[in-house]
This record gives sequence, structure tokens and C-alpha cells, in this order.
Amino acid sequence: MNYLPSILKTVLSSSLLVSGAGLFLPSAPATAANAAASPSITEVVDSVPTIKPLWHDKADGLGIYSQKVPVSNGLFYYSSGGTLKAADLTTGKIKWSYKKGSSPEIITNNSVFFITYEGYLVKVNAQTGKLLWKVKAAKNPIEIGAFAELVNGVLYFRNEHGGIAAYRPDTGKKIWENKDIPMYVGSIVGLYDNVFVVSSTVDNRRTQFFGLDPATGKRLWRIQGFFNFVAYRDGDLILREYAAALYEAPNKPVQGYQMTLTHVDIKTGKVKNKVNYNSIEDVSRLGNYFTSLQGSYLYTVDGSLDKWDGAPLYRFMLGQETSSEPKSYEEYGNWLAGPVNNMAFFQKDTQITGVQVNNGHIISYNGPDSPALSAQWIGKGVYTGYENGYFYIMNAETGKALGKIKTGAQQYGKLFTANGILYIQTEHDLFAISLPKELK
Repeated sequence: MNYLPSILKTVLSSSLLVSGAGLFLPSAPATAANAAASPSITEVVDSVPTIKPLWHDKADGLGIYSQKVPVSNGLFYYSSGGTLKAADLTTGKIKWSYKKGSSPEIITNNSVFFITYEGYLVKVNAQTGKLLWKVKAAKNPIEIGAFAELVNGVLYFRNEHGGIAAYRPDTGKKIWENKDIPMYVGSIVGLYDNVFVVSSTVDNRRTQFFGLDPATGKRLWRIQGFFNFVAYRDGDLILREYAAALYEAPNKPVQGYQMTLTHVDIKTGKVKNKVNYNSIEDVSRLGNYFTSLQGSYLYTVDGSLDKWDGAPLYRFMLGQETSSEPKSYEEYGNWLAGPVNNMAFFQKDTQITGVQVNNGHIISYNGPDSPALSAQWIGKGVYTGYENGYFYIMNAETGKALGKIKTGAQQYGKLFTANGILYIQTEHDLFAISLPKELK
């Protein structure tokens, strides 16, 4: 999980994260009359049936940080008590397990890849758990963290002690290794125009980006600054640059911009240009919680670092005049998630509202009198976890609460469904619950 300066956070346009969970709802009209006819929160909570899990197990919790669905061949892969397990999706019965196995890094139709605490990169058969190969990928015990990703048929291993390497996924043979690339609090950004881009922290404030030759691992370029990755587009690595004043604690207001985008040439790592958005009087305590480039729109969630009760969503046109103010969605409450496909979600007090950002149509979602921790949309349902330890299932089009389960969780990972079953990953547990009929 990447460190982000202060509580700043930038996520890709395809990721909508609230405590590790994403959210999107299909377009559906709503009217003021519908909202007015909604029952009170107390009435809704009292009438929502409690759902009993089909199966449940304890988990190590590492899966909540992955956006990949941990499923293949009718099996759910996860780690519990330092053991990698493969459970039947319907019954939860363990088909196979691998001792000293950690949370799966990569899952394909035929294989599961993971990293042991002793520093081994391991590949096993997805159906049987049989060992196919293992290689010593890190000399030191994995105390800080190590991660693997499959990109364009190459298995990349990054070690937060330092260094990155490439392996053949079929044999485990090392293709190359570059020990000189620091990867503490690092990430693999992506492979763009035959340049492999990775990032890591410099001093827990600044971020450095490296461009590597994907064939050899040789460093091509490096750039550092108060950056977070936003997107890659038309030969440019687009980074959000934060004001240095944010880290210097000045004793007087510092004039600056709500957002600055730095365009970096993917081939050379050189800055091509910087674009400033919306001049403001003081940026010294301006925090950013979300940035997303979608088509020609830039969505950003910005607010004071001295306020902990949320921040509003704003929208800019890409490349608009510096003096132009953004469109604000503050009237709907604090940002919760989105937008995707024109839908964004907000929370005012404990009321969750979905808003079509292109026309302002709204849908109100009925939940308990408790702040939401996470929200995700899958198929016909909206799924939300709350601070009071309950998890709610709601109809995406009507906002009606259909069921609830007591998870006791304060963090949720990526949800997914299969064969009418919803799978919930939390920081300590896994739950499999049958969906209400109207959501199947």
C-alpha cells in the first residue's frame, strides 16, 4: 500500500476508492417526490432484514489492498494465519492450502503467484496448489514488503528493501534485475510506449519516478518532486504537483493554485509543460484526496487538512484558463466516491446521495444513522460499509435497503459477486452471502 504525503491521495480514473473500495452506479432518474417519500432512517433500519453468511473465515487482511478479484476455477484465494488457502466459492470448503503462503499477488486461470516471508517468489497450480517453481527473490526476510505484478507477460518483482527484477512466469527464470532502483513505498506505474515506469518515495514527502528499459531494466531517466501519478496520455506522463508550502508549515498564507498538472515526456523524463488550475489565496493547508482524468474532465476532491469531516468534489476542463473556477458539487455534501459513467456519490450527515454529474439527477440511498466507510456498485446493487460495524445491501436504482450483516469491520476491500453470491473482504474476515432475489 503506497505512502502518500500527509493525507494526500491521487488515484487513477478507473479507480474510485473509499477505504480501499470503489463505487459506481448505473444511470437512473430520481425526482424530488421520490426523495420526499423516503421513510426515515429509523424506520428503514428497523425493517432491514439481517442476512446470515453462507460461509465465513478469518483472513490476514492483505487482500483488502488489491483491486484484483481473487477468484479462478470456482475457487477463492486468500491467506489466513500465514497459510494460503483456496476455498470453494459456494461452500467455503478448503480445497487446498499452502503453509507459509501469503496473500496471492497474481491469479491466472492456471496459476497462483505469491511471496513468502522468507523472500521466495512462488508459483503453484491454481486447481491443486502443487508447487510449480519457487525462486529466492529477496535476500532479506520480507519485513517491509515485496510485491509482484504481471505486465505484458512478464513477472515483475519489487522489494521495498530496494530493487526491482523481471522473471519469466512460466519457468521463474530471472530476465534482469536492477538493484539500484529504490522501491521503498514504491509502485509499478505501468508500461507506456515501451518505457517501464515505476515510482517510490524520496523522503516520505517527495516522489521519484523512473523510466526503465523493459528488456534490460536499465534506467532511462528519473524525475522527482511533490508528485502523484494521474494518467498517461499521448506520450505524456501526467503528474499532479503539490505546492511545496504544504510541507514547509509557513506562518502566513501562501498564494498558489488549486491544482497543477505537470506533463512529462515518457521517452526522456523531461518536463514538457505545467498547467495551473484556479488561483487561490492560500495553499499551505490544502489537501487533495482524489484526482481523476476522465476524457476532457478533471475531477478533484480538495479541502483543508485541518478538517477531517470530508471535502467536496470539483470538476475542471482539461487545459482550461487558470483564472476559471471549477464546477463545484459541494451542494450535495462531501465526496464519497466517483464519478464513473457520470455518477458520483456524496454524503451529507449520514445520507448517501448518488448524482448524475452531467444532469444533476439524484438517487437517495437508505442506510443507518452512521457515517459510511466504503461503497461499491456491482450489477444491480450498491454495497456500503458503515462505522457502526454494519454492511448494507441496497438496490442501485431505488436506493432501498434490502439486507444487512454485522461485520464489525472498519475497512473493506474490493467486493465481487459470482453465482448470486456476494463476497466481502475486510481487514480481519471474509464473508460470503447470498444476494436478495431482486439483485440476482
